[in-house]
Amino acid sequence: MSETARPDPPGSTDSPARLAAPDLIRSPEAPAPAAPARSIRARIGSNAREAACLAAIFLLAAADRLVNLPGRGIWDSDQGTEMGAIWNAVVTRQLPTFGSPAYSIGGTFHHGALFYDLMIPAAWLGNGNPTVVVFAIALFGIAVVPMVWWTARSIGGMPAGLAAALLAAVSPSLIDYSTFLWNPVLVETGTALACLGAWQAWRTRQPRWWVVAAAGTALASQSHLTGLVLILPMAALFALALRRGPSGQRRRLLGWGLAGAGVFVLTWLPLIVYELGHNFSETRAILAFNQPSPPAAGPLVQVAFGAMRIVAWPLMHWPLDDFQSGAVLAFVASVAVVLGLVWRVAWAFERGRPGATSAAGDERDYERQGLRFVGGSLLIIVLVLSLGLKEISQVGSVNQEQYHCVADVLVILGAALVVGGLWRTAGAGRAGLGRLLAVVLLAGLTALGVSHWPPLTAPDGGWPAAQAAADRLRTDAAGGSIALVNLPTFKQADAYGYPLTLDGVLWAAPDSAATVVILCDSGWYEGCGGVAEVDWIATKAGGENLQLVDRFEAAPDRILTVYRRSP
Repeated sequence: MSETARPDPPGSTDSPARLAAPDLIRSPEAPAPAAPARSIRARIGSNAREAACLAAIFLLAAADRLVNLPGRGIWDSDQGTEMGAIWNAVVTRQLPTFGSPAYSIGGTFHHGALFYDLMIPAAWLGNGNPTVVVFAIALFGIAVVPMVWWTARSIGGMPAGLAAALLAAVSPSLIDYSTFLWNPVLVETGTALACLGAWQAWRTRQPRWWVVAAAGTALASQSHLTGLVLILPMAALFALALRRGPSGQRRRLLGWGLAGAGVFVLTWLPLIVYELGHNFSETRAILAFNQPSPPAAGPLVQVAFGAMRIVAWPLMHWPLDDFQSGAVLAFVASVAVVLGLVWRVAWAFERGRPGATSAAGDERDYERQGLRFVGGSLLIIVLVLSLGLKEISQVGSVNQEQYHCVADVLVILGAALVVGGLWRTAGAGRAGLGRLLAVVLLAGLTALGVSHWPPLTAPDGGWPAAQAAADRLRTDAAGGSIALVNLPTFKQADAYGYPLTLDGVLWAAPDSAATVVILCDSGWYEGCGGVAEVDWIATKAGGENLQLVDRFEAAPDRILTVYRRSP
């Protein structure tokens, strides 16, 4: 592809024509349109081939997220708790102050409530059916695909844009987080929106984009508190934009920056009001957070393993999948992406532009600035999270990887920019080799993602299985009141409590309920299916008047035991 047509450098004068829509997302090598275009495709500067590829990728993303949606995602206590909070907001017509609880040794604090707020309309439309809410979550997940396409395309051109879209469409982590109900599932959408807004604000010099970046940062951080780390790269790029701009334009930029900060603060306003009236209880609980034990390795090992975990997660769902057998492949994939991104930032584009001096290229090249934005943001997040959270930097088994999903979109952007760089910046006479390497890398990463897709049906059967179990419990109760208890007691029994609540059952305390149901999780508690339930009934619920009437495995490791109180 020709390298002769370039976008205006940062120091140039931007006329309104140069800031028009076609220039915002046209790849660096694409020529300007000869005449005003009427079609959307022409206005964004793409050709029919690119539009067809993007449409196919978008359909793939929709298909791999929406197939078998009711039973696709897990349905456990967290899902029941989340749906219960959303449905309670619908019933009471009150916006929640708190989001999902985050438990720690120092006390309980909460994530933001924005996730609940966004899901309330879907819950209302579906009359409490969580499948409708998950459908809304899937739409948020699908929206990541065009956002990363736009961001990568405006940095590295059409090849990088299509590569980013494809990698986002097939990413097992993005698919997983688009198919079940949980507060961190919107972190990736928030990060994609923040990166799009921040980069377009930098590249187009239109400061209103900073409001978009702030909205994305708010969504990511409210969905999970570790998303607050996204503030650091966003603030750094904004500071650089202030420094770069002429003094006469800084006041306008500051105005839009304050507007963005206002949007961010507005999303936290209910919690801020609560804190002011309750002696900052949430803040004190966060400050009291204390991880159980210190890291078992030094800072270099923490960062190295944390980086491997963070990069491999969106590419191949590691370490949650194939923790031991896939470790070598995860290492190779993460090293390839990291080294490729370093190559792109440091040397690739300079070597691909014959006759350009390194000083002029560094200062006048949007592509290198975009690469530095993506690479620098990823580096900041890796360092902060790897050194700050033991769960990320230590080798261990966790049930999810929500602590670092804020980096997923940046990993995909980085990998796509490496692919795009191989395609576009091969030296003279070696363009064929560069494109071959780009195809091999993209095909390898795509195959890696597809081979680690989550199953089409959740291991626990998802919401349909929970509904079936709740129907059986309601039949066992025969219209009487029910008490639902979870063993271990630090977990909730909301996986089956929510469908029973939706069906209008009468709840009562265990010592007075006509029917006592014990949900025992054999993965966490010993003696399930016999000893554990008998011991709890004898000591907690007046066991002399309770008779066993039913026992069944509602899902793997989840045993429901039903006792009915005699008259």
